[in-house]
Amino acid sequence: MTVSWRTNLWLIPSLTVAAALLIFIAAQGIDRANYDGVLVLPTWLDQGSAADARSLLSATAGAIITTLGLVLSITVLTLSIAASQFGQRLLRRYMRDRGTQVCIGIFAATFVFSLLTLLSVTSRAHEKEFVPWLSIWISTIWALTCIAVLIYYINHVALSIQVNNVLADLSADFRWAVSQQDGPNQACRVSIPVVRGDLTLLSPATGYIQSINYQVLVSAAAAAGAIVRFESRPGQFVVYGATLAVAEGSNLSQTRLEDDFRRTVRIGVRRTLLQDPEFAIAQIVEIALRAMSPGVNDPNTAVTCVNWLADGLRVLAQHPAGSPIHFDSRGNIRVIEQVNDFKQIVAATYDPIRQVARNSPMLTIGMLNSISHIAPFLRTAAEREALHHQVQLASEALNPITLSGDREGVEEAYRWAVMALQPLDSRSR
Repeated sequence: MTVSWRTNLWLIPSLTVAAALLIFIAAQGIDRANYDGVLVLPTWLDQGSAADARSLLSATAGAIITTLGLVLSITVLTLSIAASQFGQRLLRRYMRDRGTQVCIGIFAATFVFSLLTLLSVTSRAHEKEFVPWLSIWISTIWALTCIAVLIYYINHVALSIQVNNVLADLSADFRWAVSQQDGPNQACRVSIPVVRGDLTLLSPATGYIQSINYQVLVSAAAAAGAIVRFESRPGQFVVYGATLAVAEGSNLSQTRLEDDFRRTVRIGVRRTLLQDPEFAIAQIVEIALRAMSPGVNDPNTAVTCVNWLADGLRVLAQHPAGSPIHFDSRGNIRVIEQVNDFKQIVAATYDPIRQVARNSPMLTIGMLNSISHIAPFLRTAAEREALHHQVQLASEALNPITLSGDREGVEEAYRWAVMALQPLDSRSR
């Protein structure tokens, strides 16, 4: 199992605490030099005796550890809200949030620095008191900074759990994932050859296909003189020993293609955006389905989800999937990947929402209107046909007992969607 180094709440706080330890060592060195008379610090740094320093540091450390507990409680509450309102798949988004990680790190570092500074204060009999006032001032300044950090964190959490911001971030993720698919093979439009199953390449683990290193696999297939055709694509769930791909070649039993194949396919317990733009779509769809659940019944949120999904389909229409064929340096076909085409993503977008919208004229109208907004960006007849199919299904799925006034609104949205999906030349006739 692979775990992303970004998706945790301990790495940045640990690094911040380590940095605090280094600063403590440096500050203590300066304070010791001042104590030994090697250098002289400004007199205004000295604010009293060792007892005064201990009182200040004790208050600082106590307040910071209490506030850190509050920050951690807010973080846990945020994760709980995200899991119940948006789905557990969005927990990773909150766990890798830089604002949360940095805030926890600053409070933890301030507490550690203050506690170590408190321990360094000494006042023994027949000995001069050692009061590291430079370290104390640093601790005080950090404590004051924590007030601003706490205010920022509360504002940050309040914004992060708003559904509009979540949907905008997911839409941005989808656009990023689509842009990552642009590659050299996008411009190649050749017929896809039939590949014999001379060698079956099996799944090395159970889980989701997270990514496939096509460049390395092309090199491995070229070395073996083979053509590899995938049966599955990133984002799909596979079980151990299932057929992921088949290879064609004259003497594949004597090659290392199977070992190279296992190294190029990454399988994990969760889906990722890398090579799987549909994952962002699935997260938005999940929010819409939760909004339409009987316990929530929030069609406004569902309509908002549909609007952002429409923007995702617009991006996809403007960045169509390229050729699934990968060539080696000599121009020979080596790898044929499985591409999730526009029709499949449209079905994954609208089918689940349509199935829960049959009793909601508001959501049905929102779906039809979103399709009308996408229509001007469509390029091919196949794309129009895919959306026209969804328009027909949305109209047919509406509950027959819907009030006449509500049905009129759905029928009007249906007519506009059908008209928008017509080619320009047919509209002008």
